[in-house]
Amino acid sequence: MARSEGILRLLIVDDSLTDSEAVINVLRSAGHAVRANREDRFDALEQVLSNQTWDLLICRDHLPSLPPLDIINLAQRLGKDLPCIVLCQDLTLLPALFHGGAHDVVSYQDVERLQFAAAREITSLQVRRLARRNERALRESEKRSQALLESSRDAVAYMHEGMHIYVNRAYLNLFGYEEAEDIDGLPILDLIAAEDHNKFKAVFRQFTETADALPQTVAVQCLKEEGHRFSANIEFSHARVEGEDCTQVVIRDESVSSDDSNKLQLLRDHDLLTGLYSRARFEDEMEKAISAAAEGRGDAELLFIVLDDFQAIKAQVGLGTSDVVIKSIAELLRRTLIEGEVLGRYADQVFTVIVPSANEREVDQRAEIYRRVVDDYVSQANGKIIDLHCSIGISRITENIASAAAALENADRACVRAQRSGGNQVARYQPDTETASASAQQWQTVLQSALKENNFFLNFQPIISLHGPEQELYEVLLRLTLPSGKTIKADDFIASAATLEIMAEVDKWVIRQALQSLKQVQIPHPKTRFFIKLSEQTLHETGFVDWLSATLQAHDIKGSALVFEISETAAVDNLEQSKQTISRLKEIGCEFGLEHFGSGIDFSHSLTILDVDYLKINGNFVENMAQDPENQTAVKAIIEMARQAKKYCIAEFVSDANSLALLWRFGVDYAQGYYIQEPAAELYYNFDDEA
Repeated sequence: MARSEGILRLLIVDDSLTDSEAVINVLRSAGHAVRANREDRFDALEQVLSNQTWDLLICRDHLPSLPPLDIINLAQRLGKDLPCIVLCQDLTLLPALFHGGAHDVVSYQDVERLQFAAAREITSLQVRRLARRNERALRESEKRSQALLESSRDAVAYMHEGMHIYVNRAYLNLFGYEEAEDIDGLPILDLIAAEDHNKFKAVFRQFTETADALPQTVAVQCLKEEGHRFSANIEFSHARVEGEDCTQVVIRDESVSSDDSNKLQLLRDHDLLTGLYSRARFEDEMEKAISAAAEGRGDAELLFIVLDDFQAIKAQVGLGTSDVVIKSIAELLRRTLIEGEVLGRYADQVFTVIVPSANEREVDQRAEIYRRVVDDYVSQANGKIIDLHCSIGISRITENIASAAAALENADRACVRAQRSGGNQVARYQPDTETASASAQQWQTVLQSALKENNFFLNFQPIISLHGPEQELYEVLLRLTLPSGKTIKADDFIASAATLEIMAEVDKWVIRQALQSLKQVQIPHPKTRFFIKLSEQTLHETGFVDWLSATLQAHDIKGSALVFEISETAAVDNLEQSKQTISRLKEIGCEFGLEHFGSGIDFSHSLTILDVDYLKINGNFVENMAQDPENQTAVKAIIEMARQAKKYCIAEFVSDANSLALLWRFGVDYAQGYYIQEPAAELYYNFDDEA
């Protein structure tokens, strides 16, 4: 079966030209138009894998310098979705080859099996590539829709029988309302001047009575909440929301000039302080790079640059001076750019660069240049020397990357590893070979099976009181047992679960299992409470709180026994929904916390807009803080901020006695970490011995 594109790009690893030609002829006789390349040296193989796109890899098992497992690991490390068939003479190697990631193992003489295996893997690869293209198209479509609703200057609403059922923020601002609840269910006629009612109703009635009517526009006088009038054009178009027919209404204030739209786009695309690409625009550029890799136009790499200990520096020199520092660093990075590279300011002290190259050595050199530029920066403010350093994480952007978020997550993990190794260095993301080799389809099978067969399990880690009210608190931690028997942490599969949009199911599994454990432990220890993480998908799921309320009743457990937590960055991504869900959780007695606090662009702002009870200090500040004065300064600043906001503060990642003693002295309310107790399957911590 020939590929629809017409060409099968085949890579053969073999030291025999004759044997390679025989393999090519076998595939050609099966109808494939083969364009092949043969390699027998590791460095050459790495180069062609990095720089070109292949559809099938066939290797032999008898080359001492290129064993199949090394070849498979290389493809995985480079992020290639490339099926590998091993032509094997020693059949005792089958278990190790399959476990190592080989898609099939075929005897060299078995021509029919090779043809069948090749056809199967090529078809499967086509399906995966099509799925990724569809996922990108869907994300792009959703992104455009979300941009229309949330980022456009146009006021957008959805109506059912003339009543508001949804409005965006621009719509609220246009008419002077604070919250969506203030306008929910309000007739649109209430927002139109009385003398224009007949005009509006005539156009609206004609439009709604024609099922396939094209969008129509009517010019009327509209009324703000305080009664002020303004001229507007109202455009109607047919739409469906959650399966229900409705009318989309777009209202454009005629007093706003067309130049304002360009200004808004400029503000959306560029960071106000530095002038670099904003987070939103950089993610757009990331999606372009992912699409280019998927279409065979070349891989790229991502640099995730984080200024080391910057929160401590900000606490020392003040916000104004720290902004000057950020602006100076941005200008230095801009001058360091070369043609084709894309630079953005992703967060407060985080800069990101897309390097359009798949050559790891070349990208490593570029990363080192950026590191040295920051390392050479020295400034003076208020009599204090500012000596900056940075840590850089690198991840590849390949056809196998599901989204911009996945690449950024990989680079962030590498950067965290660099920071934990002392900072001021570069680290490259190295995927776990067993988990990295799994495709989205394989992850879906593993995760769905885990939900059905309880291959997930929970660990619990105590959170002890230092200065806070005495409580028996545990954090619930999710683990997964792979088919191989290996156990992995949630960090290794959460990104895949989120991409597959099954995190809501996973969260509900965790909550059900946690409630069963809580029910048992509350018999001897009635004060026990659980911290449970929520994904962004669950936080924004409409029916989640109703489901939770029913589940609590079924287990005869009060909502006050649970504290839900979500990362600060996820919570602020969609503030209105986050605020609404937090409010509803509190109505049924639950409390709420922000984890990784201190990692956002303006984390002090989170305190003013989110009604949370607990703040978990970003563990990067806490871990080994006894040896890091800058981290101590950052931790003290966050504790003081939490105290002023009347929130309880939790320090996670407590790794040694000295750090725990410092946290006690700083006045933190609660502490958690491996020094206190490692996560365990049993709930056996003796809170009576906390003193």
